[in-house]
Amino acid sequence: MSKIEEQTRHSLELADAVIPLIRLVDEVLHAYPDPYLLASRHAEQIVFKHTGKRVDPRFVWWHQFNTESSSSRSFTGWQHRGPPQKSLVLTELVVERFDDYFQDAVDELDLRGGFYWQGPHAAFYDERNEVRMLGSAVQQDLWALDFASLYRGEVERFWAAHEKSFRVLAKVNLLGEGRLALTCQRISQSDWRHLCAMVSETLSGVELPTLQKLRQDNDEPPLTVVRYVFGEGDRGCLFTFHAQGGRVLAYLPWHAEALRAFDSELEMVRWLVTRWQTPQALDSFIAQGHGNRHDAARQQLIKVHLKGIADSRSDEAALIALKLFERPLNGNFFTCIIEQALDEMRRNAQLMRDNTSLRKAMLSGYLSAFIGVFGGFVPLGWPISLMLLGAGVAKVALDIDEALNATDAQSRMSALRSAVLDSVFASFNLLDVTTQPSLGSVLRQAPPHEVGVELEVWQADSSATRLVEGEETNALVSGELGASGRLRGVRMTDDGKCWITLNGLTYRVRYSHELAVWLVVPVNNPYAFVPLRPVRLNAAGEWELLGPPRLLGGSPPAVEGMPSVPSPFWDTYTAIDDASSTRLAEQSLQRQKALLEKWPVAELPNGRAPDLDERGLDCVKVDGLPRYSYRYGHEYFNSLVEWYTSNESTVNDVMRTGRYQYGDEDSYINDLADSLGRLPKSNEVTLYRGGHRSRGTGGEFYRNGHLRVGDVLVNTDLTSFTENPYKVTEFACLPFAGAPGSLPGLFDDSSVVFELVAGRYRGATPISAFSIFWQEGESLMLPGNYLRIEGLEQVYGEHYRFIKVTLAQTGKPVSGPVYDLRTGLLFDVAAYRAQFRTPALAQRFFPA
Repeated sequence: MSKIEEQTRHSLELADAVIPLIRLVDEVLHAYPDPYLLASRHAEQIVFKHTGKRVDPRFVWWHQFNTESSSSRSFTGWQHRGPPQKSLVLTELVVERFDDYFQDAVDELDLRGGFYWQGPHAAFYDERNEVRMLGSAVQQDLWALDFASLYRGEVERFWAAHEKSFRVLAKVNLLGEGRLALTCQRISQSDWRHLCAMVSETLSGVELPTLQKLRQDNDEPPLTVVRYVFGEGDRGCLFTFHAQGGRVLAYLPWHAEALRAFDSELEMVRWLVTRWQTPQALDSFIAQGHGNRHDAARQQLIKVHLKGIADSRSDEAALIALKLFERPLNGNFFTCIIEQALDEMRRNAQLMRDNTSLRKAMLSGYLSAFIGVFGGFVPLGWPISLMLLGAGVAKVALDIDEALNATDAQSRMSALRSAVLDSVFASFNLLDVTTQPSLGSVLRQAPPHEVGVELEVWQADSSATRLVEGEETNALVSGELGASGRLRGVRMTDDGKCWITLNGLTYRVRYSHELAVWLVVPVNNPYAFVPLRPVRLNAAGEWELLGPPRLLGGSPPAVEGMPSVPSPFWDTYTAIDDASSTRLAEQSLQRQKALLEKWPVAELPNGRAPDLDERGLDCVKVDGLPRYSYRYGHEYFNSLVEWYTSNESTVNDVMRTGRYQYGDEDSYINDLADSLGRLPKSNEVTLYRGGHRSRGTGGEFYRNGHLRVGDVLVNTDLTSFTENPYKVTEFACLPFAGAPGSLPGLFDDSSVVFELVAGRYRGATPISAFSIFWQEGESLMLPGNYLRIEGLEQVYGEHYRFIKVTLAQTGKPVSGPVYDLRTGLLFDVAAYRAQFRTPALAQRFFPA
């Protein structure tokens, strides 16, 4: 076997072992009862119930006021000015509930307070920035929800369903910390072998820690475990693992360097004393060691104990003092830490206010005192359960207050996942997976259309070759040709790429671990979001392309001038699947935020309120000029984008029909265009846009031949595209709850999907990080982008059909007709310009 084949085979085997653990991480984190994420989900549901919109709850504020005046224009009938008496983001309100006064005086909620898009710094609170929800109605929702009881139930369900998986990941984390400590020479090879044996009796120090091995325990571990308890509420800030011969490993789950070995207990104590004599290190130890960071008395007691050890007359005396706090573990170490994590989670859950506690306090007249002592859910500390998974505060890259009070649910979950995956990779000695192209598959989450596909029913299909047209390479590919196993017939090059010869042409392929099959992929982007192109070797040793089985119901009526094609890709994305859609949206948001992190966006300092422009919109002023895009912590804001995503039709009415509702739309559109111009562009992913006659865009002109391949379209309004194909199909049909096949609605001859292929456009600005509808994975195009029709086909499935229009951006044609992207009609630039009250704005998008 050649060296290249050996390396490729090893990479595939490594991915076989790592990917199941990554799936386990996603399963556990998705179900993990994080009160912040749970509250965020229910806050979103409350907004949807009252507004019909899936709004990110971080944009929705509850404000209470001391004064009010009546208003015939506002939803509540009242308006307010001046700073509110109290303000909470909706997610916080779900946990903390309304003030004690309003528990009885519900009728005053709508008078004294309201929901708004802006925080406590706004100049006014009325119909211009209100969220159309009544406090009295939300009060009923909160009583019906009973968040505290809901959370306690989530805790019990999580441990009942995922205790074994959590145990595996706690083992992975210990191995990951051990591998890092070995690399940094804080432990020896002998220590490493002992740790592996402690994790599983079948795991040696040189084998891959597969899921099967990690599920096994060792009833006779080579290390004896001791826990140190420095006060009531201590949650395991220090463990020691003792080997025969006196060698000791100190394990601090919360620490950036969690494992360190010593030749003796005395040497370990000497190291601890040195640390505890440093005030900063001592405070960090106390903060991580005690569950309730607000319990000053118990924290002080722990400090007294640690200081007493640190101030001992000698190392021998310090060791004697330390042993007073020893608590030997008689059972399995992992059983112990899991019980500890569960107990802490239950204790924290009991501190939340539930309906029963509120009712008792109201009946006894002690509600104010009750809320003062147990006010909502006070963050107690970074959960030990997350530390045991490898997601300590230091690794998640958030400071403690920011981590505990994070309101951006997506950033929080992304940071947790990244930290836990670091432990997984470290346990396999993959300290930098990004430098190994052949291991790229372990870094990505397989898209929904690559999961659960029954390839057994797919057959060799010569007509499927159209799916790989243009994907071949003209370069001469030399390398080793695999002779056996899954590498048989695959050519491997030194850079880790894999190739096959199909019908005399050379294609790049990658191995799908989800489907156990090779897929034809784009040469320069093997993980592009494209339909499946699976291949297999036939009996003659030749590669053949597979196609899906034909539909039993046959195909819809043919459309002249274009092919009609079934599509397993669109079979997946036309069906409602909220969980998968959310995962795609989270990936889009993460990608778009990564662009912004490298971009010079204005910063709003922590604790400072935004500035206001002359319209009262939030901004950050730089040299006296408003900058609407700004970063606050790990979150991004742009009030112009927020207003657009909540009032899209109002803004676009100007460009579609010349209708002005407020009078200052031209100024707003100009500022929005300026603001978008300062943000990064991106064309690295394929974008989609859906249309239907019910939304003013339809596929009829493509079906009847009015619009053909080669024609040029132009967008004449603020045009939204999405990275999330689940979302595009919602816009390509008539919404109908009773649609067959789990579809979001009814598809007909007006259904159309536009596809902007990755790398073939340049005018789209990603805006999801600023949008109140982050799930849409949205990018926005200003008017004036010319798009050439590159392909037309009718895509169909059992219960759907639509025209797919493939587009590529082009320059303004020198001559010939141009058609409106939205309507399909011939574009009349003079009539378009006449709709604007401000000629310069029309000239901006369509210069003379």
